[in-house]
Amino acid sequence: MKHVSLTLAASLAFTAGSAFADVTVDVLSINRDSTPWLGLYTDAVASFEAANPGVKVNLQFMEDEAFKQKLPTLLQSDAAPDMFFSWSGGVFYEQAEQGFLRALDDATVAEWQQDLSAGGMAALSHNGKYYGAPEASQNVAIWYNKDHAAALGIDPTSIKTYDELLGAVETAKAGGVTPFVVGGQDKWPLHFFYSLIAMRIMGQEGMAASAAGENGGFNNEDWVRAGQEYMRLIELEPFQPGFMGVKYDGATGLWGDGEALFHLMGDWDLGASRGAASDGGLSDDQLGVIPFPMIEGGKGAITDTLGGASGFVLTKDAPDEAIDFLKYFMGVDVQKAAASGGVYIPTVPSAGGLVEDVILKQFAAIGGASTYHQLFLDQFFGSELGGAINDVSAQMATGDITPEAAAKLLEETRAFQ
Repeated sequence: MKHVSLTLAASLAFTAGSAFADVTVDVLSINRDSTPWLGLYTDAVASFEAANPGVKVNLQFMEDEAFKQKLPTLLQSDAAPDMFFSWSGGVFYEQAEQGFLRALDDATVAEWQQDLSAGGMAALSHNGKYYGAPEASQNVAIWYNKDHAAALGIDPTSIKTYDELLGAVETAKAGGVTPFVVGGQDKWPLHFFYSLIAMRIMGQEGMAASAAGENGGFNNEDWVRAGQEYMRLIELEPFQPGFMGVKYDGATGLWGDGEALFHLMGDWDLGASRGAASDGGLSDDQLGVIPFPMIEGGKGAITDTLGGASGFVLTKDAPDEAIDFLKYFMGVDVQKAAASGGVYIPTVPSAGGLVEDVILKQFAAIGGASTYHQLFLDQFFGSELGGAINDVSAQMATGDITPEAAAKLLEETRAFQ
């Protein structure tokens, strides 16, 4: 049942006939229950509750993959949260079309667009209705460990082509260093490799054509080549032993403990890896970031980016107090604190210049130079096709499907959704 209750204050009711509202706003987030995210979130809740007597905010966290799997059931039940994290894209569109979300009224949208990112607001809109507020701009890139790179004689900043990346993988293997850590059990970390290779091969127009079912959709030579190039990496055995039994949280802990040369992951990994590492993780001086390299003959640019445009959206029965909290939670004050505290790259324009962390600055520069930003494929294409992309990314990594069969399966899924 909803967590909104009206508690009549007896004495006030007797004297004035008024009511006193006690409202709980339930918020469901992905796994941001470690430093520095948790501190930012709990501080925001405390400030909001202090300024809004009678309103309590209940923060709940769920590991990413569990979140994706359980949210659809929650949204169909009385236990639905009042607002939840969203990556936007096709899955968000499905939720809006299925009537699970509460739209903001026009006056609220107009007010929020004065302070929040107009582009970010648009990412959480569908068919002319706005359902949430944007939080972070996210980009995926290749992190590298400077200590390992120096010991191996590798200059990651010189890597401009996929063949050069594969050469670095071979050098790392020969030097006894794990080239990449990955949380294969969650599948979505593996889909970053397949996605970026596909983007580099076919570029923005090719990706758009696939989404529209043109040129064979996903069952064409570009997607087959994307699988083949991905398999060139897989055949070098680049990941840590037992990678398919490790989830993202475990993999990023290994990364934070210095267990690999590279890590293909988003900017959010800075805090996540330090929270999951055994000793606080790698320092800024030990970390570097490079964009995913070009592929010979590909139509994509090295400045094309893969990432997210995330935020929080309201569910259909959310109380008005949830709207108030959403505005504060994603608002200027909290996003400025996130920027200055090195938590995430904010979307609020007035907070962008406050990013001080040298690593986040590098990600911000990658995002700022983006020539085409592709939303995470497992979110962009909706739950069915997005899930299939994650599945084949994992199946190719374990040798359970060929690039040709993967491309065919994806097109069959696209055609039937």
